Amino acid sequence: MIHNKYFSEEQIKTRKQQMSSQWDTVLKTNEAVLIHSGEPIQKPGGLDSTYPFLPHPAYFWLTLRRRETEILLYSKDLGWIEFHKEISNEEIFWEGEKNDILISSQGKNINSLENFLENHRFSRIFHLGQAKDASPEAFELKTLLDKTRRKKDASEVSFIRHIAEIANSGYQKITSVLQPGMTERELQIAYESEIFRNGAHTVPYETIVGSGSNSAILHALPSQKIIKENEFVLVDAGADIFDYCVDVTRTFYSSGEMSSQHKDLYSIVLKAYHECVAMSKAGVFWRDVHIHSAKVITEGLLQLGILKGNLSDLIEKEIVSLFYSHGVGHLVGLRVRDTGQEENLNPKTYFGARLRVDLELEENHLITVEPGCYFMPAILESAYQQKKFYDDINWTELKKWYDIGGVRIEDNILIKNDGNENLTNCIAKTEY
Repeated sequence: MIHNKYFSEEQIKTRKQQMSSQWDTVLKTNEAVLIHSGEPIQKPGGLDSTYPFLPHPAYFWLTLRRRETEILLYSKDLGWIEFHKEISNEEIFWEGEKNDILISSQGKNINSLENFLENHRFSRIFHLGQAKDASPEAFELKTLLDKTRRKKDASEVSFIRHIAEIANSGYQKITSVLQPGMTERELQIAYESEIFRNGAHTVPYETIVGSGSNSAILHALPSQKIIKENEFVLVDAGADIFDYCVDVTRTFYSSGEMSSQHKDLYSIVLKAYHECVAMSKAGVFWRDVHIHSAKVITEGLLQLGILKGNLSDLIEKEIVSLFYSHGVGHLVGLRVRDTGQEENLNPKTYFGARLRVDLELEENHLITVEPGCYFMPAILESAYQQKKFYDDINWTELKKWYDIGGVRIEDNILIKNDGNENLTNCIAKTEY
């Protein structure tokens, strides 16, 4: 149990007060909001087998409860009322007493909800945590909740620091065991077994391990591929406790001193990383951080002789999209994508990356900074790309980089008014 150290009933009370003040500007008298914890999802062909239940993050954030089919009700007239699920003897027999609930607050039985709603006759009810309510009002209520949840409170920050230390134990293990001859899968096992020994419940996403040319695959799942000498090994791996998590990437070198070619590529990404971290503070638009990362990587590729021509022309043509096609980062903390930015209904594309998070940074946002640069022959040699950028690329030089793969460096940055704090800085990275 973690609540004694990191969370309290008072913390939940504060969160509910925050939302009351927000929602009272939208809700009318005799209207109610229902926040659903969610339902178990059955595995295809699995008969009575379901996927591990994860409560909707909005419900969990407001209650710190993790049972399925529960509901939290709010109205201006009645305030907050919780409807809890009573665990049956059969569930206790198969699954135990669900002691993963952080705070056991008092609430009504879920079976009484129907009678409660029948007696109170709300003029309108909005459902959050369920896809069925697509009304504009529900969207506005959810957006207010998301904007509030994006700002991490002191308890969340302390907890995420703790999880970062757990992830660090896994990365330290990688450093101690990584050597040519082992497989990508063995490196994954070394990492994950170490974080589990140190208290992680699970991983927030499938651990990514890519060696050599596989390091250019953004979501490379570890395989039986043997790690060779003198190649990049990209590991994108986190740690998770009760859905709170960190999302970290480090790019290792498999043996000895990094070759000059590998070092050149790594240094470009490292420069983009440091400059983007320095930019990340309250009042800065996230798109500007991404645009800066794309410009730094474009300039680096030009200096290496992979690109040719005028820098400003290359930037205008957005040629970097061939080598760096993802955004510079995303919100993180409670789940690996945290709230996202669902109110951004028409995401714009900058340098080939469709930014789903395109907002002005505010104090206590927690966001990843993760620039990268990758050499993927299937993309670089497509007929369309070769025709579009034929005169901008030194194709003879480019082919020398096909086997090198890619580099990504990622940390979780807490935004402050006068700068930021790197919550995953405990995890060492190679510096040049």
